[in-house]
Amino acid sequence: MASKRYRLSFADSLAHKPEHPDRTARRSGSGLDMDTYFQVWPNRQSLAKSIGMQQKGATRSDRWRACVALTDGEGY
Repeated sequence: MASKRYRLSFADSLAHKPEHPDRTARRSGSGLDMDTYFQVWPNRQSLAKSIGMQQKGATRSDRWRACVALTDGEGY
């Protein structure tokens, strides 16, 4: 199963409940893009790995953030 990516306006994203919150992440648009982007991974492990790789790099405001917070051992 491939990852699914979609976007919502900032206002719509405030009330949005993802279909699979345990394997969904969100990020904000950059610059004048006020939309919020969501991506659904095939499983929680791949979501955690992607977020873990981001955390090893430079800090950026448009990083993926898990809708359900990762535990200390996930993503490494």
